[in-house]
Amino acid sequence: MGHPHGRGRAAPEALPAVLRAAELTRWTAPLSAAHWYGKAAELSPQPGELLARQALAYWKGSRPALALNSAQRALAVLPAGRRRTRAAYTAVGAAHVMGWYEVALDVARRQIPKADDASALLAQQAVVSAEMGRPSRESARRAWEGLSDCPPQDRAITVGYLAIHALVRGDWAETQRAVDDLLTFAAALPPGARLASLESAAHVLAIAGLRSRAVEVLDQAEQIHRGLGWHDIAGQHVRTMAVIRRMGGEWARALEEIAVAGRALAEAGLLENLALLRNMEMDILLDQGRLEQAARVLADPPPGSALQQGMRCVLRARLALGRGDIAAARRELAHALAYEVPEVVHRALAIKVLVTGAAGDDAGCRTAASRLDERSANGTPRARLAADLAMGWAFRDRARTGAALEQARADGLPFEEAQARLTFGMLGDTSQFPRAHAIFNRLGAAPWAALSERRLREAGMVPEPAGRLTPVERRVIELVADGLSNPQIAEELHYSRKTVEVYLTRVYAKTGLRSRVELALAVERGEL
Repeated sequence: MGHPHGRGRAAPEALPAVLRAAELTRWTAPLSAAHWYGKAAELSPQPGELLARQALAYWKGSRPALALNSAQRALAVLPAGRRRTRAAYTAVGAAHVMGWYEVALDVARRQIPKADDASALLAQQAVVSAEMGRPSRESARRAWEGLSDCPPQDRAITVGYLAIHALVRGDWAETQRAVDDLLTFAAALPPGARLASLESAAHVLAIAGLRSRAVEVLDQAEQIHRGLGWHDIAGQHVRTMAVIRRMGGEWARALEEIAVAGRALAEAGLLENLALLRNMEMDILLDQGRLEQAARVLADPPPGSALQQGMRCVLRARLALGRGDIAAARRELAHALAYEVPEVVHRALAIKVLVTGAAGDDAGCRTAASRLDERSANGTPRARLAADLAMGWAFRDRARTGAALEQARADGLPFEEAQARLTFGMLGDTSQFPRAHAIFNRLGAAPWAALSERRLREAGMVPEPAGRLTPVERRVIELVADGLSNPQIAEELHYSRKTVEVYLTRVYAKTGLRSRVELALAVERGEL
């Protein structure tokens, strides 16, 4: 039989070996590292710092419940100082992503006075408060003020949360300020921290509606990810990719990835990000007219923040509109607007334009569009694009419709491009209808495709699907996309220049495209 105090006697020898195992795996296998830090904490007479490290490893491994547990155990024994502060913001972050908003706020409230630097905790407190529809600007102001003296390991976390806070508050100027700071500072960080910073920046940029910029930042993150072997802390990467695919028109792929990621997020208890992923899923399903599937997703209640509850009201309004229940749609939008969360208000007003328009309430439609225009003046590019589309639709404003079309084409947003083209068609430029119809068809946006087809027929035009392009017309498109001029195409195909011009005229008529550049872009996006 062993010595009754054998465990204690073994500790001096075992502890260094266990710690080495934890340190060797902390960057490449965070869940393994969490296991070893836990073992080390059992062996150590002072487990606080090891529990804090375990919490951080669980966080990197997307296990928020375990991270919260370890962080709270660490907070119970750690003295004031750097390690305690880091354990505190790990605890707040873990509670937040699980949708445990009151727990997150309670930890932040208790730990801010004890922190050696409270900047990160104040920024976290600001985000959760804003999402709950509570006052948050004072916390954000104090976080911004503390940034110059913020420890390097906290600065990226602080600025990342400040960017999200500004996004929720609908303040694009402050969002840009935070993202620029985050990307500048990230360049000097170690690989793991730089990866997390880049993914945070990409997430904010995607939600803001800047698809191309978000993709560029994610490409930088992917290069670091290959070296580290881990990423997607708390499901942020899959959520960002869902937004990017939805904006870029990859709807089928987005739905496939959401189905897989949703199960993983649910198992991990990442309910905040799961709810946001479900919102993206419902956006696509509703635009495709798949109302019963959207209704089933809507039946699953979201976490209890004003942001999440308000977003669900907007989605229920969209479902009611799809079913033709204007009264129910109006009621849901009234509920959404009552939350007064700017991110929700922008979306609710954009839908109110459609609801009032469908009801034949032209005055209400113009009022909703004007309110959206006013509320989005300092909003995200996505909110301003929605305002341009709404003002073009409600006021028959060609300039605003043109601005929406230009932004959508520049950033590769096919659905918004088709909406702008449909509006132009309704303003008299019927040559835009075929292109709008083709894009809606490709996306599977059945209600919008039906509307554009109806407008086409009213204009005396017959829908020409891309599938009816002849082999020669397709070859001409390929050569245009390759950058060849008409004389070069004529030489390649052994046709006269006049014949090439005739084929191009037919291609423009069938596709609704109006220039060589538009043809090349359509080929690049896989639309032809």
